[in-house]
Amino acid sequence: MQKSVTPANSSAGSKDNIRLFTTDHPDIPVPNKERIQYLDILRGIAILFILTANIRYLSGEYFIPEVQKAAMKTASLDYIMEILAFIFVDGKFYSVFSILFGIGFAVQYQRMIKDDRVFVPFFRKRMLGLLIIGSVHLFLIWLGDILTLYALVGFTLVWFRHFSDKRLLIWAGILLLMPVVHWLAMYLTDTFYPRYFFRLHNQLVAPYIMDMTGENNNPEFSIAGYLAISDVKQLLEANLLMPLRRLGGILMEGRMFKVLALFLLGIYAGRKILENNILSNTSRLKKIILWGLGIGIPMNLLRTWVEYGSLEGAFWQFAEYMLNALALTPLAVAYCAMIALIVTRRPTWLAWFGPVGRTALSNYLFQSLICIFIFYGVGLGYAGTLGYSGILLVAWVLFGWQIVFSTFWLRHFRFGPVEWIWRQLTYGKLIKLRE
Repeated sequence: MQKSVTPANSSAGSKDNIRLFTTDHPDIPVPNKERIQYLDILRGIAILFILTANIRYLSGEYFIPEVQKAAMKTASLDYIMEILAFIFVDGKFYSVFSILFGIGFAVQYQRMIKDDRVFVPFFRKRMLGLLIIGSVHLFLIWLGDILTLYALVGFTLVWFRHFSDKRLLIWAGILLLMPVVHWLAMYLTDTFYPRYFFRLHNQLVAPYIMDMTGENNNPEFSIAGYLAISDVKQLLEANLLMPLRRLGGILMEGRMFKVLALFLLGIYAGRKILENNILSNTSRLKKIILWGLGIGIPMNLLRTWVEYGSLEGAFWQFAEYMLNALALTPLAVAYCAMIALIVTRRPTWLAWFGPVGRTALSNYLFQSLICIFIFYGVGLGYAGTLGYSGILLVAWVLFGWQIVFSTFWLRHFRFGPVEWIWRQLTYGKLIKLRE
């Protein structure tokens, strides 16, 4: 078993290389001393900001009528925070998480090749396990699940494992623009086929909302009505149909293209981490930051103007898709490089994100469950009662609890609880949870 990962073109004694790896958490198939501290920290930070994005939907805040929002005491602060989040957070950290997924693929592939193991069957089992976990989340808990899409797209990654770096970047660039091409094709042919899934969803789910509200005339699906469901059985029955709405949204956005593009960027980044020691190349990291911010911030400011400018018509819809392609990824890449630079120079500053990152899958799913308990009718029923600043406070308190819980958990267990289940599904055998 290897004691550390040493990129081919770097010194085996490099202090910069050694300090980017943790040594206190055995993992399978990745040995204890090969865990990259930077990836755990970046994953933990991504989990925080994914929560700040998702909680708008889980809390019902996103669906509060504008008139009601304007009447809240925190309305001015809510609006400022919402704009800032749209510029700097919205879409960026699920992009970071997608890049991390690709990095993980590259790391696993290189390590398994070294160990002469058969990678493709292993990775397919891994994706099948993730698909099972994601499907439980999607069909029983929350329609905003991303794991199912990750697993389905992830199955295709084995086709790209032998691509050169140049081919990976070319394919990533093409795929990032595919949502724009996809929308244009739907517009020019007037075949917005994802609407079929929205209509079907509304027809099938409306009766559950109708029964709850007592509205018997022309029932329509209502998010407010859905969040207010107080009967667990009724909520679960409605949840089984909610993926139709999710499918319509994914197809309309062309998100599958973007996710695959980010996976490929992650594979490229993973190779650079393992083979070129890029995490210690501060000059390269600074250039990535400057380019990412230089492109990302202006594009995101323009994207915000389009989004909040009440601009209507096909041209502005096209502009929105184009800006999504140009704005989100550069800023996400800049964030990755900024955090790498901090971890390289001051490895202890962000270390408290590490435990959350090492149990990221568990924390992601627990966020859904806890928010459902706080906001849904089956729980405390606070949906639609807090403005954006209020739900941000809830998110930060929840994440603070997750830092404490994750740190405590990892003192006693090798993996997060859901990570442990994922390993059982991948390896088909019992793996010890405790040391």
